[in-house]
Amino acid sequence: MTDDPTVTGDAGVPGPGIDVPIFVAHLGEWLDAALRDLAARPRILVALDFDGVLAPLVRDPATSRIVPASVAALAELSELPGVTLALVSGREASGLVSLAEVPEHTHVVGSHGVQRGRVVRSPDGGLALDAEPVALTTEQADLRARVLRDAEELVAQTPEAWVEGKPAAVVVHTRRCTPADGERLRRAVLEGPGALAGLRVQEGKEVVEMAVLHHTKGDAVTDLRAVTGADAVLYAGDDRTDEDAFAVLEPQDVGIKVGDGPTAASHRVADPDELSAVLLRLVELRSPAPADEVG
Repeated sequence: MTDDPTVTGDAGVPGPGIDVPIFVAHLGEWLDAALRDLAARPRILVALDFDGVLAPLVRDPATSRIVPASVAALAELSELPGVTLALVSGREASGLVSLAEVPEHTHVVGSHGVQRGRVVRSPDGGLALDAEPVALTTEQADLRARVLRDAEELVAQTPEAWVEGKPAAVVVHTRRCTPADGERLRRAVLEGPGALAGLRVQEGKEVVEMAVLHHTKGDAVTDLRAVTGADAVLYAGDDRTDEDAFAVLEPQDVGIKVGDGPTAASHRVADPDELSAVLLRLVELRSPAPADEVG
């Protein structure tokens, strides 16, 4: 936050009554310059993680909700020519759509790149996921079943831990555990089912994911760039698995790390509220100038 006593209001969220210089003072000229360059590109891809980026991290992932300012910003971005939106998350894709409040036509990548689809309008008027099927070989299906069985046996011994089954992966969650219990279970998982051949093991914030298909968020961003024909990409993430996405960004792209921790991203914001400020600033930069400003 700026120390200027003349600045009032929420400096993090530009909007009516909040001038651009306040945004720059709050988040930095370097980031604002990168957003100005991004907004000037003919076709841009805005790809975002969900938990910890659009929605604050909570103990119960089922209660996660996107920051309201980001809901509004994404809705506006989706209406602008040349802008494509994408969610790139470790979550299972259909469950992600039910929580995310993103616009129709948003690309959705779930399970760290394994699941791919788009948000569509369902017959009842709501939003749903139109996804490509995830196909496993017999060997992969058998391996997933074994990992699930072994993980459930370990989790049964740890209070507040739980197992999530995905189409091509098994995830052990320790977010609700005590630190000691969570660390003990993490080690047991990595030394047990996580050590089986044929798995891609990814650790995130209080999760261990064991996948029988070897995809990353970096693969997802590369594929989305090609599919959408984007001239530049904005990618925002908060976790270790997002580093795969930051690693494939090009010089004209904008990578934003949300929160603390080492990163390859060139920019950083503190939390989902500050990320909403970035999205609102991008709306402002990308929107056509009012007729009375065109001379």
